[in-house]
Amino acid sequence: MQDPSLDSIEKNTEGLLADGQDQQTNSVYHPLQQAEEENQLHDNVESNEMLRNYSSSETDSDSSSGSDSDSEVGKYFYPQIEQLEMAKQPEPGMKFETLEDAHRFYNTYALLTGFEAKRGTNYMRKKFHLICNRSGKSRATPDLQRKRKRKSIEKTNCQAKVIVKLTKGQWEFTTVRNEHNHPLCPSASLTKFYLSHKHISTEERSFLKVLQRTRIPPNKVMKIFRRMRGSFGSTPFKKKDGTNLLCAEQHRKENSDVGRMLMYFKEKELQDPSFQCMKQTDEDNIVRSVFWTDARSRMDYKIFGDFLLFDTTYTTDRHNMLFAPIIGINNHGRTLLLGCALLHDESAETYKWMFETLLHVMEDKMPVSIITNQDEAMAKAIGEVMPQVRHRLCKWDVLEKAQQNISAFIAESGNIKADLDSLVDNSLTEKEFEEGWDALIERYGASENEYLQILWQRRKNWVPVYFREDFYPFVQSHGCDKGMNLLFNDYVLSIDRIEKFIERYEEIHKNITKTDEEDRLQTGTVPSCFSLQPIEKHAADIYTRQIFLKVQRELLHSTAFNVQEVQRGAVYRLNKVFNYENPEFDRNNFEVQVESGTNAFKCQCAKFTRDGILCCHIFRLFTQFGINQIPEQYIVPRWTEKFREEKEKQYKEKCSEQMDTTMRYTNFMTKMADLGKTICSDGAKYDAFMLEVDKIQENFATAQK
Repeated sequence: MQDPSLDSIEKNTEGLLADGQDQQTNSVYHPLQQAEEENQLHDNVESNEMLRNYSSSETDSDSSSGSDSDSEVGKYFYPQIEQLEMAKQPEPGMKFETLEDAHRFYNTYALLTGFEAKRGTNYMRKKFHLICNRSGKSRATPDLQRKRKRKSIEKTNCQAKVIVKLTKGQWEFTTVRNEHNHPLCPSASLTKFYLSHKHISTEERSFLKVLQRTRIPPNKVMKIFRRMRGSFGSTPFKKKDGTNLLCAEQHRKENSDVGRMLMYFKEKELQDPSFQCMKQTDEDNIVRSVFWTDARSRMDYKIFGDFLLFDTTYTTDRHNMLFAPIIGINNHGRTLLLGCALLHDESAETYKWMFETLLHVMEDKMPVSIITNQDEAMAKAIGEVMPQVRHRLCKWDVLEKAQQNISAFIAESGNIKADLDSLVDNSLTEKEFEEGWDALIERYGASENEYLQILWQRRKNWVPVYFREDFYPFVQSHGCDKGMNLLFNDYVLSIDRIEKFIERYEEIHKNITKTDEEDRLQTGTVPSCFSLQPIEKHAADIYTRQIFLKVQRELLHSTAFNVQEVQRGAVYRLNKVFNYENPEFDRNNFEVQVESGTNAFKCQCAKFTRDGILCCHIFRLFTQFGINQIPEQYIVPRWTEKFREEKEKQYKEKCSEQMDTTMRYTNFMTKMADLGKTICSDGAKYDAFMLEVDKIQENFATAQK
């Protein structure tokens, strides 16, 4: 039997008040606090609602039935600072103006003491029992193997309670029992998980919705509330509660109709003639799929459309349409949004329509290389529409699906996943990968695993070593192999409303324009160099700022290698003598072949053919040979400062010529239409006019000869 003393209440009151102070030490975010948040200490308190209305299922026969007012009585609130300061042990004779005040008082006492208070029976709505949540008799559980219920509470027939009665217009504690027959939990950081202590105020709820609409991740939302509250211990809800609130909000809102989306696109076309929206319809003229882009995206595609990324991991929640953004990379190595599509299904025909529409809008310019999710229908469509394009599957997507399909085998085999990842990431030649695969299968006895056999059969579609000679710029450093859709990851849900995707599309274009302007402003500035090597200064002069930073990193990493001559003047081995962070390949030796006559360098890592910049191994040889400038054949124009300006000028001149032709044609047809109305009603005038047209055609034919 435990009778909590006033000392324990005062001790916990001081602890909670200290949490509320605006002290620097309390606002520090500790990993231990995060761990406490992530570990759900009490499964029984997980709920979708921040405000809990307790049911009247435990009321006795003399209890009145529940009603709206009864529901209001059942609400509990997290105590304010003033209530904590006035907290004390309940005693008979205490009086309160309202029943809610009595509830607040007892709930504050329960918080500081370490139990959860709930409403029990009531009589004629004039006498209420406030009891411990462990009151009542425990039920025998014959099946010991039965799965524990998430919200089950062990009943101990605890007799702790207060009876509050309406007397002469005031609510009075007539009976008080403070003794519990079970251990208490007098810690604010634990009791806040009790349902009766979980509360989000109206202001906090509104602020939480604002944070969620801007797609701030739940862990960051909790961090913001911790700073606002002062510490973790005084935040009376969990990250899951915020997520549940967002889900409830999503269910309450209707998804935008496709018709509303089309109206939006129609308005865009009226406001911006360069905006294009293409629709796929069925035999009933019902819109099935939509593709849209604008003038800036078309120009970016014309300049940077050699490499594309597709991702169809997002869907709309009402119409179940696939959201497929088309992503590229500009001359600064930054991602671009070149267009978007909403597709009604994942069939090869639908994907084929998307790619055909893309090429039509982009004036039939073919990309050089494409990376997509693992999708047979998409692969089929690419093969039919763009057979000459190099198509690669996203390595991350392939390995993630493999882990899902062979999770049991991975759990039994120990380190097979780590060994497989290392083999895929660090193989430099096809022979090395294939021999390593055979050794891996033999080591783990996986020769009979059907899914691994499928991965092996399709290895040339997804393993990076088979694409080492193809242009896939900065795929790994961009994180494209860890979820390609970087532009949307933190802003939309995997299943979201149509308007959210369109809103994010608009935001991305604004951000791309702003970032591009900032990158161009950096053109006139001189970047900092970490060394006095002339080749670093040369790189700073020719490359865009972001590409120079990548080249500069390779120059820095080159200092971690020593050079060993394997074959005089032809083959050199680079040996790593110093470790550095985030190496592209986790290995210590690389070979570089040199052709002295043509001054050509070829490294095993093939970074130049993949990314368009030289690797640290070749830069180390440049230092060894005294080469102070990057040779012309190793400067890819795509990454230089002048490339975009020249291409934009050519594109605008071509558009101007097309516009002049279009305008002349339009003016001519308009004039001929007006003239036709006049002469076609008179046969003589018509015959005379046609004779003149024939003479003009003869004159043009004679002039062309």
